[in-house]
Amino acid sequence: MKILATDVVLAAGALVWRVREGQFEVLAVHRPRYNDWSWPKGKLDPGETMPACAVREVAEETRVTIDLGPPLPTLRYPVAGGKIKVVRYWAARETASDTPAASAREPVKAASKHEIDSIAWLTVEEARTRITFHDDLRPLERLFEEYQAGRLNTRAFIVSRHARAQRRKAWIGADKRRPLTTGGIARAVQLKDLFAAFGATRIVSSSAVRCVQTVAPYAQAAGLPVRGYDSLTEKAHRKNPEATAATFTALLAKRRSRVVCVHRPTLPVMVALLRSRISGKTRGALPRKMPFLPAGGVLVAHVIDHDGHPRVVAVETHLLKPGL
Repeated sequence: MKILATDVVLAAGALVWRVREGQFEVLAVHRPRYNDWSWPKGKLDPGETMPACAVREVAEETRVTIDLGPPLPTLRYPVAGGKIKVVRYWAARETASDTPAASAREPVKAASKHEIDSIAWLTVEEARTRITFHDDLRPLERLFEEYQAGRLNTRAFIVSRHARAQRRKAWIGADKRRPLTTGGIARAVQLKDLFAAFGATRIVSSSAVRCVQTVAPYAQAAGLPVRGYDSLTEKAHRKNPEATAATFTALLAKRRSRVVCVHRPTLPVMVALLRSRISGKTRGALPRKMPFLPAGGVLVAHVIDHDGHPRVVAVETHLLKPGL
């Protein structure tokens, strides 16, 4: 039977982890209404992206500020009304509340004691015993597996195709100065919280206006500069694709989480670069055909350094509507 979008309840959360005195620990919450222990999570607000929802829910339920890491298994289960609840999870680390990414997020109101009355850092063995529902252990086991493999200390390489711009035929003037549409500007605002969720501390863009406008809401909210590259423009790519590839390669090797805003014609170069850096156990998959990302679409590659070279250990995409 086909499941309609109206039959699905979307939610997101995170397994926040730390190592304390040599012990790997995960943050769990107790819900008095259900008398159960689970991971912090909650339903998607209208217009919210899944990563932003996960970060917000953790902050509301635990008062812990986080940046997201690699995705963990998604859980699906029936709920009241004959609906299916879909919960996406990420690994996450606690971060300071005054980082650029944290400063860019909207303020949250702490959950009441009727919603969450206790939080606890649990070892893996304690979590296996205390977490109420067996399915909730699936993301935990993946999390611990990735930790043991040395694949949790990642940085995010966030590739964003610019949001919808005015049509070329309708624009009078240099193509580089063609701006976003009203809908494109709305998507750029929505992307602010998505970029913040992954803790981006650097913003890179094609110097074209439509790309700079796509990252501008995040740059303004985070207090970060936008570094524009002429080598990432469509015109420069047509003239010298090798220079575009060289810029992408240099950016991927840098150690900070960053956003890179690009054009559709440059995406094949970017995807080919990421494919060449994929490890054998990469979670998720890169898009396989043009246009790779729609206008305003985002690809997040989770990167570690292995033998002095960047390696992609997980990939996820975020389009205009939250995926299931």
